[in-house]
Amino acid sequence: MNMSEVFQRENIRARELLHEESRALEMYQYLTGSRKVQSYLRTANRMAVSRLGYTDHGPVHAEVATWNALRAFDILEGTFQPNVVAEGIGDIDDGLLIVLASTYLHDIGMVVHRNEHPQASINLASPILEDKLMDIYGDPGKATDILSFILHGIYAHDDDTQCLTLEAGITKLGDGCDLTKGRTRVPFQKGKVDIHSVSAMAINNVILEPGKNKPLRITVAMDNPAGVFQVEAVLEKKISTSGLQDHIDVEVLVNGDRLILSHVKRLFRVQMEDAGEVLSPKEK
Repeated sequence: MNMSEVFQRENIRARELLHEESRALEMYQYLTGSRKVQSYLRTANRMAVSRLGYTDHGPVHAEVATWNALRAFDILEGTFQPNVVAEGIGDIDDGLLIVLASTYLHDIGMVVHRNEHPQASINLASPILEDKLMDIYGDPGKATDILSFILHGIYAHDDDTQCLTLEAGITKLGDGCDLTKGRTRVPFQKGKVDIHSVSAMAINNVILEPGKNKPLRITVAMDNPAGVFQVEAVLEKKISTSGLQDHIDVEVLVNGDRLILSHVKRLFRVQMEDAGEVLSPKEK
């Protein structure tokens, strides 16, 4: 993907990163084809965007976050074992299914409220997943083990919750990397203009690829240095509780020129302090 290209969120399909005949693909087809799941996602977005003036938390965000997470999984799998493998419970395909399901469903609890939505998400996700996991695995014990991994990933996607599995950490990265301007366009057009929305509107692309010094490099391409605020307030906070913080390099490009992130952050220290909380619940 071209670094200067504007990421077209609406065109992303996580299906492109899944292998035929995989259990992960079967789960993806189930979730994207479920009228209940899609209704939850649409309603979550109605709550987030229409009622609260927040960023996109609907079907497009679910798809983009899942695409990001699958990309991160593919890169990191060469360095780390998913916990489901390391703990002797399943294989790589199971790890992929866990990441896919937890990322795709992580925000459905927004149908209740922004507050405590990770808890609401796991409550809503359990009945959606139980029968399908039993259908896939045919073993109540195995299905329950896989469900427990998925629920941890959903619950731990919040900034302040420490991830305890690789799968959960990757889910959090997938969510945190959905930073591009398309995610905040509707609130911005409705007149929501603050440091959060202006910063988000500056970001054109977020690219995940193997790093040179660390396993994963995340490049954030923007056309205005205001986007650095979003990198620090959203992405870096997610990374800090992902369990993967020592294994990720974050690079910022402004109109193609590389910035030293630690230097640019100083430009926004005053704005962040004036904003109160580093990131208001509205923007997470």
